[in-house]
Amino acid sequence: MRALVLGGTEFIGVHLVRALTRAGHEVAVFNRGRRNERLPDGVKTIVGDRKDHAGVKRILAGVRADALVDVTYAPTTGEDVEAVLDALDGRVGHALFVSTCRVYDHALPIPYDEATPRSLYWGEYAKHKIAGEDAVLRRHRERGWPVTIVRPTHVYGPMNTRNNETFFFDRLLRGRPVLLPGDGRWLRQFGHVEDLADAMVALLGRREAFGEAYNVTGEETVTQAGFVELIADVIKRPVELVPVTAAPGGPAVPFGQNLAYDCHAVHTTAKVRALGVRPAYTLAAGLAQTFDWYVREGLDRRDVDFSADDLFLSRAR
Repeated sequence: MRALVLGGTEFIGVHLVRALTRAGHEVAVFNRGRRNERLPDGVKTIVGDRKDHAGVKRILAGVRADALVDVTYAPTTGEDVEAVLDALDGRVGHALFVSTCRVYDHALPIPYDEATPRSLYWGEYAKHKIAGEDAVLRRHRERGWPVTIVRPTHVYGPMNTRNNETFFFDRLLRGRPVLLPGDGRWLRQFGHVEDLADAMVALLGRREAFGEAYNVTGEETVTQAGFVELIADVIKRPVELVPVTAAPGGPAVPFGQNLAYDCHAVHTTAKVRALGVRPAYTLAAGLAQTFDWYVREGLDRRDVDFSADDLFLSRAR
C-alpha cells in the first residue's frame, strides 16, 4: 500500500510512519521539512505548507496514494482539510482523519461513545477538529469517498509533545511534592502512541470502517490522583500529593500540560474492538516504557522551572 501522511515528524506522526514502514507499506510524508531527519530510511518527503492552499494544489498534483492519513494540527481548519482533499481528488483510496475525543460534549454523563453529540465544549480546538471531520464525512456522503475518523484522547509515550507524563517524572525524580487540583477526583483515560499508530494502520483499507468514527485509546480509567500514584509506583519513587485549589480567575494548578480540567473524560472503545483492534500496552506498562525513553534521552537531567509549583506550595503550607 502507498500511504501519504500529512505531518509525520512530530510525536503521533513519527510513530505512525514507523508503524506503516514496519507493516511493509510504501510511505511518503507531506510537511514543512523541518524535522525529516526523524523519518526512517526509505520514506519519501514532499515539502510544503498545508496552510498555503494554492501551493498544496500545485505540490500534490499527480500524487497518488492508496491511503491518506491526516495527522497534523497547526491549528488545522476545516478549509485546510478541504484543500488537501481537493488537491488529491480522484487519486486517493482511503482517507483517515485524526480527530480527538474532545469533539464530544463533556458536559454530558460519561462514558462517551462515537454517537455522543459533538459540541464546542473545548472551544477552538473542538471547532477545528469538528470542521475537519465534517470535511471528510461530506466527501463520503456526497462523493462516496472511503473515509474514516479516529478519535484518540490523552495520547502518551516517547516523544510526547505534551508535558504530561514527563511533568510527573520531573517532580518525582527530584523528590518534589506534586500539586493536586482540588481532591484529584476527575477521571482520565490515556492511550499509548504506539497503540494508536498500530490501530490506524489496522484500519486502513478496511471497508467496514468506511464512513465511520472510532474512539481509540487505552482501556483503563484513573483519577488524577491515581495517575500520579501509578507513575510513582512504576518508577519506584515516593510521592507526596498536596491538594490545592486555584483562585477564581487565577492561574490553573500546575498538573501536567492539560490534565487539570474539571470534568471526567472517559470513552468507550467497543466499536474499534469489534474490528479486532486492541491496545498492546496497559497503562502501567506504557508508562514504564515511556520512563525508560525519558531516562535514555537524558531528560531526567534537564533544567525544570518549578516556580509556579512553589507559588502554590507557599500558599498551601
